Parts: sequence; C-alpha cells; structure tokens
Amino acid sequence: HAYDALWGLLLPCTVHGRVTDIWRAYFTQRLLWDVGLRIGFATPWVNHMRNVHTYLADFNSELALYQQSGALVDALLAWRPTSPSLAGRLEELYVLMYEMNIVGLEDLQLAQAWIGDLIDLGYRFPPLVKGK
Repeated sequence: HAYDALWGLLLPCTVHGRVTDIWRAYFTQRLLWDVGLRIGFATPWVNHMRNVHTYLADFNSELALYQQSGALVDALLAWRPTSPSLAGRLEELYVLMYEMNIVGLEDLQLAQAWIGDLIDLGYRFPPLVKGK
C-alpha cells in the first residue's frame, strides 16, 4: 500500500461490513484524484472457499449500494472542496457523506479522530496537485 494513500485506509463503521470497503474505495478514489493518484484493481491472488450462506441476506446487506451508489457518484463528481489540504478535504468529504446519509455521525467523528491521529504520528499527507 502506498504511503501517500495511507490516509485512505479508514473503513466506515456505521455501514454493513459488506459495504464498508466499497464505500471507502469511492471516497478514497475521489480524493486520490486531488493528489494525482488512482486506485488499482487486480485479479484475486487467493482462492476463496465460500461458506454456506444466503444470497438474499447478502443482497439485503448490500442494499445501500444498489440504492445510493448513483447519487453518491453524482455527488463525488460534482463536489468542489474548499480546503487547501488533503486532510481538510478528507474531513469535508466525510461531512458530505454524513449529510447524504451514506455514513453515520460516528464515522464523521472517526474520520476526524483518524486525521488527528495521523497528524499526531507525523504522517505527511501528500500535496494537492496544482489546479485540483
């Protein structure tokens, strides 16, 4: 995992576990554009042996993805952050996601604590690309 994208590892905790990593990828990719980076995908490196489970339960757990993804993508594409720093934009984005009811208040607070912890540990957020 790239050092310049470490800040993007935060997983929302107020959404179902089957959704959390997908929402994180949407949020993180939007902010990665601002620092000139992208998310990469690859084929699996392991064989997944599925346990017995109910596909309907999976669908119900992922319902937010089917109901909110379109509005989320539209919002992320239209979003014009005001902060001159990536840390500030990360917080701004979590505010937007909270206001859109994508994540809960606890996630906004978690993101604020995450940013504070990274700063306290001396993490250097990557600079924004000029014009972004």
